[in-house]
Amino acid sequence: MTAEGFGLFGRETAFRVVADACAAGGQVVVSGAPGVGKSSLLKAAGQIAQRAGRRVLAVSPTRFDQGLPFAGLADLLAQCPPDAADGLPAPQRWALSVALQQVEPDGRVVDPLAMPLAIRSLLTDLCRTEPVTVILDDVQWLDAATAGGLAFALRRLAVASQRLSVLVGVRPEGLRSDLVRTLPEPRRDLDLPPLDEPAIAQLLRRHFGSTWTQAVSAAIARTSGGNPFLALMIAQAMQSDVSRWRWSARDGHDPVFPVPPSLSDVLGEKVALLPAAAREVLLIVSAAGRLSVGQLDKFVGPDRVGAALEAAADTDVAKVGPLQRVVFTHPLLASALYEAATPAERRRVHRLLADSLDDPVERALHRARTITTPDRAVADEIERAATTSAGRGALQLAGELLEAAARATPAAGTRTDRFARWLRVVDTYTLAGDTEAARAALDVLEPLAPDPTARAEAIRRRIDLTRRMPGARALAEQGLALAPPGTEVRNELTTLLGALHRLEGNGAEALRLTGVAVAEARAGKQDAALLRALYGRLTVERHWASGDAARTLGEIDELVASTHDLPGSIVAWTRAFFAPWDDPAAEAPVRREIRSALEAGRYGDLTQLYIALILHLTRSSRLPEARAALEDADRIGAWSLSAFQEQIARGLVAAYAGDLDLARTAVEAATEESRAIESTYWLCAFLAIRGFIETSAGEWQAALYALREVAAVFDRTHMVDLEQSLWAVDYADAALQVGAPDEAARAVEFLRRQGGSGRPEAAVAADRCEALRRAAAGDVDAALRELQRVVDLDGIECPFEAARSRLALGQVCRRAGHKRKSAETLTAAAEVFARLGYPCWAERARAELARSGLHHSGTDLTGNERRVAELVAAGRSNQEVAAALFMSVKTVEAHLTRIYRKLAVRSRTELARRLGL
Repeated sequence: MTAEGFGLFGRETAFRVVADACAAGGQVVVSGAPGVGKSSLLKAAGQIAQRAGRRVLAVSPTRFDQGLPFAGLADLLAQCPPDAADGLPAPQRWALSVALQQVEPDGRVVDPLAMPLAIRSLLTDLCRTEPVTVILDDVQWLDAATAGGLAFALRRLAVASQRLSVLVGVRPEGLRSDLVRTLPEPRRDLDLPPLDEPAIAQLLRRHFGSTWTQAVSAAIARTSGGNPFLALMIAQAMQSDVSRWRWSARDGHDPVFPVPPSLSDVLGEKVALLPAAAREVLLIVSAAGRLSVGQLDKFVGPDRVGAALEAAADTDVAKVGPLQRVVFTHPLLASALYEAATPAERRRVHRLLADSLDDPVERALHRARTITTPDRAVADEIERAATTSAGRGALQLAGELLEAAARATPAAGTRTDRFARWLRVVDTYTLAGDTEAARAALDVLEPLAPDPTARAEAIRRRIDLTRRMPGARALAEQGLALAPPGTEVRNELTTLLGALHRLEGNGAEALRLTGVAVAEARAGKQDAALLRALYGRLTVERHWASGDAARTLGEIDELVASTHDLPGSIVAWTRAFFAPWDDPAAEAPVRREIRSALEAGRYGDLTQLYIALILHLTRSSRLPEARAALEDADRIGAWSLSAFQEQIARGLVAAYAGDLDLARTAVEAATEESRAIESTYWLCAFLAIRGFIETSAGEWQAALYALREVAAVFDRTHMVDLEQSLWAVDYADAALQVGAPDEAARAVEFLRRQGGSGRPEAAVAADRCEALRRAAAGDVDAALRELQRVVDLDGIECPFEAARSRLALGQVCRRAGHKRKSAETLTAAAEVFARLGYPCWAERARAELARSGLHHSGTDLTGNERRVAELVAAGRSNQEVAAALFMSVKTVEAHLTRIYRKLAVRSRTELARRLGL
């Protein structure tokens, strides 16, 4: 296969890249100016993929498809097996049917994640049965619902890279779209440059025969700027008398071509070749985005359609494609045809479509383009269509329709009506994730507020779009001053202001405000608001060891027991989030709520549920289960609502598992973002994880750099607890390693405060760190007694921290010269760390064991292992040991592998020294 074989000249390198992706998987982004050849390259790629036995799903939208919700997805699904969606979970299958208008919404709200998850599930299932190539041309015109769903699905698709290839064509201005930016690796980016003169000459000869001389072809190449589409248009316009232009070129001058040298003008010239009657018919197609021949027949009659399509084929403007749809030979021609029409002609066509199409959303889209002055009836129709669009999961389009409805609402109407419409616009854009559009709508909304309550509602929305904590807090205070007592917005702002103070480290004010919110919600019998306020108060009570957390938990239980319509997910994740590490009742409810959320399609609940589960599992030293939960969360797409919580989970699991580079990557950007938004809470959370990462790596100064900042925040804010993190243990460890006993004493005080807040494991950790500090000061005997007491405690520390206590005891025993005791204790610690899945800490224990110069002579080695070890240490070869013990050489090698691991040795010489031989 060659590029020229597909009519692609001057594109050999780009052709090889897309051919490789079609054969072996991977992602390719092809960018370039309009007409430069992106579509031609992608069409060739589709043929290559089909020849390679891959299923090809190709979408080539026009600019008018942008307004059709899930138009691109409908095209993709039309190329899938008929039963492709049958295996989807029920909420995803239902959301897909609603979005594609196969069933009508039944009043249920489609969770924004349902459609992206359905797209991901479909692609995953397809890739399991056959390799798949997805081709997305002119991505800048792909409808927002499809683009958002694909962006979500592709970056989370858990399939082997060779099973999927994604080829994207986009104009340069579209390179920053979410879909393009989030394509997974492996990925190649191709920027198609203009063609050189020989390539243009080959192109013209391929399309128009051999009458084109090199001089004329070179002149066309220069005039078109190397744009192949423009070159073809110029050449087509010259077809009537090629000899005329050949003569001019032979005189050494570029011809004055019969078309202007710009793409838009050339397209206009090409459209102008159509008879007026054909232009009128094709204008309907360009305005609609997509129409079948049958639909056109109903609009204007078969005779007119037949004549128009014949003229379109003769001028190479449009043709009849798959599913009897009328398609333009190049997407730009649809735009040129639409732009060439007068405003009155466009309105007339949109009015025809609005009166004739069946789908209410499409009708409303066209109706919005027909009005020149506000019209209440039109505004009401568009608003109803927006509700339908939101019910189908196309939130971005719903926001655009609501905005059109708001703008179509006459100013003579009540301010309350107009305010309510613009409020829906803001909320819908925010839910869709389009913060820029939401801010623009807020600018219109705020002057329309008819009373203080409405102004407070507008401010509440502005807070959601404010990045920095101080700015958000100032807005909340402003809104609270406006909101009348007893209103829901006042309670919401009070709770929110308390949360903002908590995130900034202002514990006393946070506790006061959450207490006010609880009292006001209870007085107003606002159960949902009361639950939010109680959770806010509980969080502050835990962090600052103030108030009565047990009482607040009891109030939450009473509220849930007496109210049937409160979400169980809030209670489940709250309990798991704050539960002690050994609470046997914490895990089951949160797993149950995860299953329930998935079954019901409540995907927005998953972020909080999964972070609570993963934190509980890591605190309980159940790392394999925590890692499995993280993989499930990634697969399901649970992190859409909070990048911070995702990085907390990812950083913790990677740090404990020993993948320290991955852990650093997870928390570095989040740390800087926390600084940028001035969130004390999030900054401390990520610095604490960074401290643990560097302690695990033995990078003591780096650990101190992070943990000193946490300590300074705790001193300034008087915070006591941070999601049960024992960050001060790492602070003490690093301080003692660099010879800073005063800082270790400071760390012990932090642990004492945390232990006094109802965390007994923190109190035990304080005793351990204090013992290590005393050992460093020379009081070894007292330190040994205290560490032995800590190690003998049962069930207070989680298994990981209990193993750290054994490690500490072994370290002090070694320094005290109790080598055998040290070896026993360090061996036990290493085995626990290894069994739990903490390789960095197992290695640290083994390194300490190696310094002790002894092995543990108890039952660590089996009888056979002991005999093998003694013979090898005495200098026997593996073959000699095998012969002496009547074993195979492979069995001896297997025994040696286990012996080396158990005794933390790496050579026969070390083994002999460990056994004292």
